Amino acid sequence: MADHVLRLKFALLGSALRPGRDLARALPVLALAIGIGTAVIALALVVDPGLPEHRAAIVIVAGALSVGIAVAPLSAGLGSALEPRRFAAFPLDPRRLALSLAAAGAVGLPGVLAVVLGIGLELAWAGTPAGGAAIVAGVLGALAIILTSQYLVAVGAQLGVSAAARRAVTAVARVVVVLALAAALVTVLVVGDPESAEALVAVGAGLASTPIGLLWAAPGSELAELLVRLLGGVVMLVVLSLGWGWVVARLLETPQRTQKESSTTGLGLFDVAPASPAGVIAVRSLLYWLCDPRYGLVLLVLPLAPVLMMLTLGVAGSPLPPLWLLPLPVLALFLGWFPHNDAAYDGTALWVHVAAPVPGIADRWGRCVPPLLIGLLLLPPAPLFVLWSGVEGALPALLGVTVGLLLTGLGVSCVTSAVGAYPTARPGAGPFDQPPALGARAGWTQALALLATLVLMAPALITAAWGFTDPAWFAVSGIAGFATGIGMLLLGLVAGGRAFRRRAPELLDLALRS
Repeated sequence: MADHVLRLKFALLGSALRPGRDLARALPVLALAIGIGTAVIALALVVDPGLPEHRAAIVIVAGALSVGIAVAPLSAGLGSALEPRRFAAFPLDPRRLALSLAAAGAVGLPGVLAVVLGIGLELAWAGTPAGGAAIVAGVLGALAIILTSQYLVAVGAQLGVSAAARRAVTAVARVVVVLALAAALVTVLVVGDPESAEALVAVGAGLASTPIGLLWAAPGSELAELLVRLLGGVVMLVVLSLGWGWVVARLLETPQRTQKESSTTGLGLFDVAPASPAGVIAVRSLLYWLCDPRYGLVLLVLPLAPVLMMLTLGVAGSPLPPLWLLPLPVLALFLGWFPHNDAAYDGTALWVHVAAPVPGIADRWGRCVPPLLIGLLLLPPAPLFVLWSGVEGALPALLGVTVGLLLTGLGVSCVTSAVGAYPTARPGAGPFDQPPALGARAGWTQALALLATLVLMAPALITAAWGFTDPAWFAVSGIAGFATGIGMLLLGLVAGGRAFRRRAPELLDLALRS
């Protein structure tokens, strides 16, 4: 049976390399996988496991890549996943099928990368007394990644009972992969910084106490702890193997989960929205943010902005701890900036707003609701980021600047989306689709919206910078951020609402021509 399953796996891999759209998608993924594998081997050859921070970096990088590799099959979508349910119609022995699927999992890119990661651990410890233990730990770690990946594919297939659910699973998996790669890259960049050595050792020790870093930390442990870790790895692999056989048998016997028929009564979110123009527009905008791939791309890429900024500043020599104050304000800045062309995203649906006629301030306010709801998620982690930064008393400034950038950006976007709208891809288009011609207006609108937000928030940003020398300024910065954000949002709603009603015919013409 294993040869038949392997042939199916090779057929799936071969179909992805046929000329056409699939090949265009597969080549970047293949290039990324080759780059990751090459980097793992190169880093393994230069790392010095005799240094505590290097040993911690091995655990962190290997643990992060383990998570990314295990989740990677879900990031490619569930349509081509070789999961147990596809064999339910055939009279197959569940145990043999489980073994065959596990073997097939080792053939694809994730399986190859798992093997490369295990080899990298062996190379890193080669020539040391722990070299033999590294070989055992690398083999166990690679097998654990492959089996975990198979579990995730099976679970993802169970969750993906509808197109929307499958898209959600794929989107979450891609975010996890990006974050895992970012964590590994950040670790590699800061491992040579003496100021980051203590933090790396602490993070590595914490990760080593979890199943993710259990085996990767084994070669750097004392003899007793080494034996415990290797024994724990064997137990983990046995549990995964037995559990995988049970999961395959269970999936072959139980009926396929199906999506329940949606109710034919009611209007969904529109039933719970306020019966007002602003409420209806807020729900429609929220559905756009949830379903439209143009908005989905933003939600996927948005977390990369602060990561790239931290990497750039870290490479430039900035101390790492204070950089933890950057992610939340940067996310808030771009979250408030993104709706700067929101009216053009409506396409021909904009005629409803023009024909109603919808009050301008109601249109503006309704479009602000989705980013405001997303922005609420930025506030709870703020104390953690302040703690990681080591900057005492920075919480008021972090909260004020984050809220201020979000609200000010939305206020500016309320105006620019009415007076500076430019052509965009039609609703339902792919996230990378663009209109035939954007013109210079698009660049000017984007740049001015971002610059205006930063200029208006300058008092809060400047006083926040002063807080590093005198912590009393942090409270002033927080108050300035809140006040500026609320004031600019209210001003943007009024000014943008008036501009929207005045330019409604021009906006509709732009939407029809996009």
